[in-house]
Amino acid sequence: MSSMSSFSVPSRRSFVALSALAGLGLPVLAGCDLPGVSKNKDGSASPSGSSATAGGSASAKGKAKAGSTDWQKLDAHIMGHNVTVEVSPVIRQDEKTSIIALRLTRAKDDASVDAINASSYSGISDKLNVSNYLGVPSISRPGTGASLVKLLDLDSGRVWSAINGSGGLLDLTPGENITSYLSFGKVDTDTATVLVPMAGFTTVSVLEADAAKKASIDLDAASSNLDQFPDAATELAKPATIERYTRALDDSTSTHTGDKDVTVTLASDVTFASDSADLTPAADTQLQTVADQLKQHPDGGTLTIVGHTDDVQDDAYNQTLSEKRANAVKTKLQQLTKLDKWKTSVSGKGESQPKIKDTTDEARAANRRVEITLTPTGGTTPKDSNTSATPSNSSGNGKLPDPQGPAAKGSEGVTLTSKDTNTSGEVTITLDHLTRTGGYLLGTVTCTVKDGSTGAPLHPLLEDPQTVLANQRDESGGALPTFNASDGLTLIAGGERIFPADYLDADAGQHLPLTELRLLDHLKASTTSICTIWPDPGGDTITLDHPEGKYSPKGTAYRLTDIPIKNS
Repeated sequence: MSSMSSFSVPSRRSFVALSALAGLGLPVLAGCDLPGVSKNKDGSASPSGSSATAGGSASAKGKAKAGSTDWQKLDAHIMGHNVTVEVSPVIRQDEKTSIIALRLTRAKDDASVDAINASSYSGISDKLNVSNYLGVPSISRPGTGASLVKLLDLDSGRVWSAINGSGGLLDLTPGENITSYLSFGKVDTDTATVLVPMAGFTTVSVLEADAAKKASIDLDAASSNLDQFPDAATELAKPATIERYTRALDDSTSTHTGDKDVTVTLASDVTFASDSADLTPAADTQLQTVADQLKQHPDGGTLTIVGHTDDVQDDAYNQTLSEKRANAVKTKLQQLTKLDKWKTSVSGKGESQPKIKDTTDEARAANRRVEITLTPTGGTTPKDSNTSATPSNSSGNGKLPDPQGPAAKGSEGVTLTSKDTNTSGEVTITLDHLTRTGGYLLGTVTCTVKDGSTGAPLHPLLEDPQTVLANQRDESGGALPTFNASDGLTLIAGGERIFPADYLDADAGQHLPLTELRLLDHLKASTTSICTIWPDPGGDTITLDHPEGKYSPKGTAYRLTDIPIKNS
């Protein structure tokens, strides 16, 4: 692109389209510096038309106290490239908007894009498009700057998503830096945990607008830069509740925990005899799990039990069967625990509300289910737990199932060969510890590609192997935002497989996991950081497991054991 003089400012949708092309493996022009940000080689980055710089003092401690004006520094490994990320305090610009600045500096000696990416389109410019990884994950998301950065209040279990970001496509050559501003809704805490994809976690203070200058943030320049990318996703202004999703290791149950209710889904093929409402012996284990959850909420609440069937028989038959199965579940629960403080309703929906609208054997098996929803009077955090709202599973006796691939201690790691049609490479995966904060565990998995690889794809080693056209919850339409996500990094505890914590995204309309969403490249060398947040099941150590699944390539299962949990 030879000249920017006639270049019109693109809308958010323009960047969405560009990033969608990148996500499909199609080239995106990386040589265009879009308006709104100027970049320098001398360590300064200033918004166009402004002399302000993001020169706040960066703290190396990684955690700022309330009221601090310090910036925090993270050493990022972004798809094999070394980038320093400096994170400013959050500034409450007004009653509706909060601003944060990210200053990204690519290392002077960073390897070229062509040396790392087997399918790069850098040409001779050697520009690293940081927005490919810190920005838009699909056509349903905001597409400017580093818009995947999240602000979190882990004590209350909330997450803020960026409404808008400046900088357009953030391109960096070695030694170059750039500043991107992000706007959020009102952040009503004194400090916030910041999740920067492929960089890590840090805590910054939340300040009022009059402290912006002391924190080296020019709010006028920030607003000017953000205004160059209109059509902000204002529906993301309110924080979303961080939710929890787990599955039993035998897939007999799954549990979804939000801020108001807990829904346990029982697989009818495990719970009942075929074409019957008679409970199987395996149902005892399933329903004891539900009974244990009910006991964690001694104040009671509302309990709803709904039976569902497949579409094989006629409507009337299926309706009757679903009602009988729901009543059988209630009867068994009454034997296992007291329900006197729970307002209980029982119903059947027959085949009218399928989970998956298909007629395959797998779809029909998923549709045969009983859903039990607890809405506790005092919220979903258990009264007897100081760490997590994830219920314990009484069937978990401490014995783990055999690993389906190589296993080693987390600090030692495992090495696997990841292949594509024409490329491959050895990848070593390690996780030396997790950090406990609030009711969550924060961790950074390290993926190191052996030098000389022809191009190792990372996502087959990290994604959920049970879903390909849906997210980890099997939600219809969830494929685009999570197609290249690391949502298959599960923890094993108490007989359950614990998936990365997620939230209902108001823009995408689906649950998105709090982990990486943009694992696009096939790498020939170097290291990439994979940041993930999980619900905390308690304990001093944990096991990470990436299992085989119906959609996983061979040789992608592994397990990391004896991972210590440190308190923040």
